[in-house]
Amino acid sequence: MRRSRKLKRQLNILRIWSINYLNRHIYGAWEKLGSMRWTFISWILLIIFSFYALAGNIINLDKFYLVDGPQSGGTYIEGLVGQVKKINPILPDNSASRDVTSIVFNSLTKVDAKRQLVGDLAEKWEISKDFKTYTFHLRPNIIWHDGVAFSADDVAFTISAIQNPDTLSPLASDWSGVKYEVIDSKTIKLILPNSYPSFLNNTTIGILPKHLLESIRPSLLRFAEFNKKPIGTGPYRVESLDEQNATIVLTANDKYFGDKPYIKNLKFISYKNNQDLIDAYAKKQILGISQIESSDISNAKKLENLKIYQLSLPSYIGLFMNMKSPQLTDPEGRKALAYSINRREIIDNLLGGQATPTYYPILAGYSGFNAKAMKYQFDLEKAKSTLANASNAKDLQKKELLLVTRDDPQSLNVANMIKDQWAKIGVNVKIKSADLNNLQQTYIRPRNYDILLYGQNLGLDSDVYSFWHSSQVSDPGLNLSNYKSSNADKYLESGRLAKDPSTKANKYANFVETWSIDVPAILLYSPFYLYGVENRVSGISSNKIAEPSDRFYNIQKWYVRKTKQLKRSLD
Repeated sequence: MRRSRKLKRQLNILRIWSINYLNRHIYGAWEKLGSMRWTFISWILLIIFSFYALAGNIINLDKFYLVDGPQSGGTYIEGLVGQVKKINPILPDNSASRDVTSIVFNSLTKVDAKRQLVGDLAEKWEISKDFKTYTFHLRPNIIWHDGVAFSADDVAFTISAIQNPDTLSPLASDWSGVKYEVIDSKTIKLILPNSYPSFLNNTTIGILPKHLLESIRPSLLRFAEFNKKPIGTGPYRVESLDEQNATIVLTANDKYFGDKPYIKNLKFISYKNNQDLIDAYAKKQILGISQIESSDISNAKKLENLKIYQLSLPSYIGLFMNMKSPQLTDPEGRKALAYSINRREIIDNLLGGQATPTYYPILAGYSGFNAKAMKYQFDLEKAKSTLANASNAKDLQKKELLLVTRDDPQSLNVANMIKDQWAKIGVNVKIKSADLNNLQQTYIRPRNYDILLYGQNLGLDSDVYSFWHSSQVSDPGLNLSNYKSSNADKYLESGRLAKDPSTKANKYANFVETWSIDVPAILLYSPFYLYGVENRVSGISSNKIAEPSDRFYNIQKWYVRKTKQLKRSLD
């Protein structure tokens, strides 16, 4: 009780002292100001307002002079469709392999954001007037990931490896007959057997290290351990390739001869199909979706913070008819199948409008595009009457056609719509699907199909020799229809050798006309390449690409970490 009374007395004393202090020093001082009180308040308010205005101006100046800029570090994770089993630029397995390869290896030239060729390993080159000799001058101070100096001998070795038939490189036709002469360690001359103005387009292949591969027999190159632990000159080096977990980790190459990469690590994870990519992004397992199918665009737009890049890609999806199939030997039967295809129904109902109808193997805007060539637009009655005139009409209507395609939802949806459209003229179809690897090994390489629903890429030039010349009908050639035509061959050969642009255009236009009459394939549509990346990933500047891997052409300038920088420092 005594303690309680004592505490109350002390609190009461403190209360009285506080009141007296406030009356004497605060309220009293305020009273003494008299008429100056409102002037004092005004000054206080003015000071507060001034500080507020100054802070606002500083913030606005930040917005005007400062922007988000790149900061080194971080990891970018992208999902790919298809498993990467080897990383070797002259032995590409699939699109996923080419994606990773393009980051690990450099080529003599590369494709920039506007689909134009620029120097890569080569800083400049000269072309002879007859377009037979190409002399490349290599950049100085380039080293392989293992520290060995890069030289013209590596370029020569790569060309030799491609040309060796034991290597079984699908790029062999592009380098047939090309000879090389190493002038010095930084200069190499390539001599062509014939004039070929478009040859420069072939120089975007990655270069291999001679010092690591020259002792390996060409027939064993595709099985070499190097393909899993490659050494390149690119902005990123391979840290690990884990086939069991379908994961590849790349680390920034601090000794890269170009701009040093901002992102420290790249991680690629392989998935079975495009739907798995979208699910992985939704679960925040990846930051990038390598390709969004046109049919998935509406669902992709709902994903949080996903920025979708619509890239122009010179490719088409088509129905490649095996000319060796007994049911497809008569061109009238092939024409009937072509007339029964409703492209607009496919594009609008299955692709969300993210494609344009395609009829010819040389696309609009490319030399040799021929809009006057035969075009088999949808006409059901004409399809029926044309089929009636086919010598093998009964075979087409009695026996099932084996249509093979990828096992992704979009390809299967398109295949099933094709099946329904052909059923209207009495043609029955059996659909067989496979993943990319099995599709290549089991069906495409042995040409084990009647019809293949697949895509091809025109690249940088109208030269479609590798797709349609009769010399390319067998693996590793890319003539998927087994198409043989002496007239087509003649135009393809003379077109690729033409020095004059008008002559080249004329030869390729004649090829398109011949091709359209023969109907070795039914081309359906050219899709946009839809690339999805989380919006915190910056620095992506691609617009037009020649192939999907070109989206990485400036990967060293991408960044996931940001810092404030003066605007002029980024110019």
